[in-house]
Amino acid sequence: MKVFVSNVDSPLGHSLSRLLSLTLVGSRRPEEEPEEDDEDVEDKPKVEAPPKEPYVVVGTLTQRNSAGGVGLVPQPGPLVETGDRKKDAARKEAVEKFAVAGQKPKWVSETFPHGDRTLLRDTLLDCDVIIYDLTSCLDEASWAIEIQYTHEPAYAQLQPPALSELSDTFATKPKTFIAVSTIMTWARTKVDSDDPDTFITEDEYRRRKPHPNFKPHIAVEKNIIKHGKKAALRTFVVAAGLVYHSGESIFHYLLKSAWHNQDLVCYGDGSNSVPTIHMDDLCNIIVETVETLPEQKYMLAIDDAKSTLYEITKAVSESLGTGKVKKVAREAALLNKDLPQSDYDMLLVNLRLEPGHVREMSFEWKYESGLIENLPQLIQEYKQARGLTPLKIVVHGPPASGKTTFSKKIAQHYEIHYIDVDKVVQDALARLERRAAGTLPAPSDPTSAPEDDEDEDVDSARELLEELREAAKANNGKYPDEHVIHFLRDKLRSMPCRNQGYVLDGYPNTVDEAKEVFKSDNEDDTKEEKILPTGDPLLTPDVVISLEASDDFIKERIMNLPESAIAGTKNSEEALTRRLEDFRAANTEENTVLNYFDELEIHPFVVPADTNDADAVMGLIIQNVGKPHNYGPTPEQVAEQRRVVEETKAKEAAAAEEDRLRREKEELDRHTKAVADWNTRLEEIRKQEQEVLESQSVPLRNYLVKYVMPTLTKGLIEVCKVRPEDPIDHLAEFLFKVGGAEGH
Repeated sequence: MKVFVSNVDSPLGHSLSRLLSLTLVGSRRPEEEPEEDDEDVEDKPKVEAPPKEPYVVVGTLTQRNSAGGVGLVPQPGPLVETGDRKKDAARKEAVEKFAVAGQKPKWVSETFPHGDRTLLRDTLLDCDVIIYDLTSCLDEASWAIEIQYTHEPAYAQLQPPALSELSDTFATKPKTFIAVSTIMTWARTKVDSDDPDTFITEDEYRRRKPHPNFKPHIAVEKNIIKHGKKAALRTFVVAAGLVYHSGESIFHYLLKSAWHNQDLVCYGDGSNSVPTIHMDDLCNIIVETVETLPEQKYMLAIDDAKSTLYEITKAVSESLGTGKVKKVAREAALLNKDLPQSDYDMLLVNLRLEPGHVREMSFEWKYESGLIENLPQLIQEYKQARGLTPLKIVVHGPPASGKTTFSKKIAQHYEIHYIDVDKVVQDALARLERRAAGTLPAPSDPTSAPEDDEDEDVDSARELLEELREAAKANNGKYPDEHVIHFLRDKLRSMPCRNQGYVLDGYPNTVDEAKEVFKSDNEDDTKEEKILPTGDPLLTPDVVISLEASDDFIKERIMNLPESAIAGTKNSEEALTRRLEDFRAANTEENTVLNYFDELEIHPFVVPADTNDADAVMGLIIQNVGKPHNYGPTPEQVAEQRRVVEETKAKEAAAAEEDRLRREKEELDRHTKAVADWNTRLEEIRKQEQEVLESQSVPLRNYLVKYVMPTLTKGLIEVCKVRPEDPIDHLAEFLFKVGGAEGH
């Protein structure tokens, strides 16, 4: 049997298509009993029924906004096996149920585009069951169920007829049309004024009044019910409450804020009753409807809880966050950019509804008692689906080997909490001082009177504070180990450490300290010592990093530090030498705290730290620890990273352009200087040649002056006097005559 599901990459389409692909056709239908009055029923040969096959699912994908970056699409966490089959199976299921926009689930056989209505119509006609989510595909669902004609001005064209018109053509193969709507079409339904606390029942669906923003939804609901009166087209409307799950649900903003250790916000006074349902239960209701085809055409899909918005918010804060809830004006929700208008309308709805037919269905509910009663399980699914498991790290190593430096770098990279034991003790003492002064109230015992409980807590805080001060004074400022470990265990149990994780800087140092810090609460100290140690899964680390550096390297590195960096620390030459000796004595091959973690199957990995290249050491740590266990960068952080990358590229391009211009200028200056040098040398050569010519022309000049110039001068004077017509010929005759007379 073929089923069409709209938007198979949406949370509803993803989960519903998965459940359908795992459901055998007819497996949820009641078995038909043989008729008692049939006498020949035993004589008839038994005919084996054909084997049941799962539903074949096709559908569409959501129309994503091309402006959004691919990296901003929510993704499930990485699937990392722990070795625990039960936990790994639950984690795999949670990751598998996580919908990724734009990604076709592996169990969906084929997807089709929204825009091609002709192809979509042929697909719908080929399917036996059609399921539309009205909250995301309202217009398409309306088109699919009713007749639409479009008369274009240029040409009249009849659009492909929809299912209701073609219902007569598949009378031999009836189709089922299920619309998944929302209880927002009931939002303005009036209750009995004489009894305002009464519930509105499912049978009263004909008088339901919608929220103003959901009027189109109720119109489509009515059309679907109307067209279902035809025998060949069976239609159903399932009005779901506020759907919650481990993915991008309406309550995700609460879970996300609580996981980030933020105080939660309740819009309005929070007294409004909010009908809810878990995604798995909603999908089971839809599949049960596909299988059994009930007489009831309109169904409310809500659980039995009658929780208010404040109760839900408070429960999430106490179970996952700080436990604090702040009530703000309803209008403040409009400033939350992560809260769409439709979610805003749903969160502020106030409805007391009573479901009907869903209580008669045979499937096993998952969260029938509601969100609050099953919140621990939901939180576990939420963390598993998104890979939000706490990352707990212990950094071990000799004094001055860089434990604090790398612990802080690890905390920054993985966005987990840096824990220094001395700081933990200081904070605990500060809280004790405030409590002893009466400025920090402690949680009171509900069985005792508030006044008596408060006085008793103040007195006990004063006694403990005095005890700690006296012990520190008698032990050179060192507090008793049992109290230090108690403070540290409280810190590791805190919600921030349980959510994100921690990196513990240089502690514990001994096996005894490790046993006391990480032991389970139900461990009986009176029993005989166990062969293998056990730890509290909530406290024990996931990763143990052992920094390894020689004493000579550590001493040389400290010696190279300025005196101002060493003053007032434990790194003076004498103190450092003593600390190194104590560390080596306490960490022999047979007796080291690392052996304790080995016995817990938490095998430490050694990181060579005898180098001044901190980036290389950090790279090795990241390679061994793996990826962060968090949400990853926010859209703002992604935008900031892009801005930084673009600025860096712009600076690099500007620097490259500046370098190019500088090199061109240098080349031009070099060429100009070379030309100038060449011209200078050429001028010198010319002068030298001139001098040579002049020096060589002196004898010739003397010869001409003595023997040629006198006679030639006379001839020229004669020519000037006579001024013959041919002066050259006259000069030649004169020179010949004079030369012959003088015997030349």
